[in-house]
Amino acid sequence: MTYATEALGLNDSTSFLLLDLRDPDEYDFWRIKEALNYPAPNIGRDKIIPELYRFKNKANKLIIIYMGDERKGTAAATLMTEKGYENVFLLSGGIDGFNEEFHHLIEGREVPKPKS
Repeated sequence: MTYATEALGLNDSTSFLLLDLRDPDEYDFWRIKEALNYPAPNIGRDKIIPELYRFKNKANKLIIIYMGDERKGTAAATLMTEKGYENVFLLSGGIDGFNEEFHHLIEGREVPKPKS
């Protein structure tokens, strides 16, 4: 475990890893608090971050991924499953849907206001 992962609140008792699969620029503008940026193209390139190794197929550990909306994340979730990740879950509604219901858990430089 590195200092950086501890600073993010990731430790041995953390039950889930939240991955933002959008481009770094989108992540910088706004994201779900405590999410790590892991752009979707990295999945196909087998560029694996240490946190993924620590969570892959571990008992009582979830890897939750999201993109802008659920449709965009479906292909990424499928690819991760094909690469052997049995504990990967797609955030229903993506970050757009999450922002509508849990706006207080969004951070960044340009956080959009919920539509409702």
